Amino acid sequence: MDKPYEAMPGIEVLPARCSVPGAGFLPVNAFVIKAKEPVLVDTGMGIDGEEFMKALKSVIDPRDLRWVWLTHDDADHTGNLQKVLEAAPNARLAAYSLAVLRMSTAWPIPMDRVYWLNPGDSIRAGDRKLTAVRPPLFDNPTTIGVYDEKSEAFFSADCFGAVLPTPAQSTDDVAEGDLAQGMAGWASLDSPWVHLVKPSEFSQALDRIRQIAPKMIFSGHLPPAAGKTEQFLELLAAVPASTPSIAPNQTALEQILAQMGGGS
Repeated sequence: MDKPYEAMPGIEVLPARCSVPGAGFLPVNAFVIKAKEPVLVDTGMGIDGEEFMKALKSVIDPRDLRWVWLTHDDADHTGNLQKVLEAAPNARLAAYSLAVLRMSTAWPIPMDRVYWLNPGDSIRAGDRKLTAVRPPLFDNPTTIGVYDEKSEAFFSADCFGAVLPTPAQSTDDVAEGDLAQGMAGWASLDSPWVHLVKPSEFSQALDRIRQIAPKMIFSGHLPPAAGKTEQFLELLAAVPASTPSIAPNQTALEQILAQMGGGS
């Protein structure tokens, strides 16, 4: 875990990162929306455990949380969910129903604390309305991003993520070439189905975000991005027709291990 920071008034980032050998780092973010009914968006990686809870408590008393919004049930977004719900007895879990049912095969989720959401559904968090929006790219059928009408921020789950050469607290601190390359590569690897979609059809999904026109994008896998929505949509528009990315194979792993001095 890195040190939490305020990215815009009322929104705190709980940043972490996952090392990608030979490529750089993948940001792994959770967020706290300091609404009248405070909201935690995602719960980080389980490997961070105590550090994540310490970071959360440095931003807000978990007992003050009223909502935990789960963008999807991948492990890097649900890693500390059980700990959070135990520490936040007044919070409800807002999530897609299939995500809740799948997680229930691993531990007994308190169903009386769950609020099921479909894309287009909304909740009130006191002074603001939060709407479930399916991002144009996703690797999990349970994905529901969050659009906060008050801050005009879009919490986009995995969409707009990028593997970056160095950590950063803002996309303004990332070279445009590194950002474009990292985002295109991540989009292709994380959502390989995009190469099966006609660009004209994919553009309709991009247009839905264009119509929302968020001023700020908070991706689970990218530093916060202000005023870059159109730039990002144009980057993604080129992905369906691009050459699919190929994940490293065993030969690549052996080369990486040899470079690290950890294998032959």
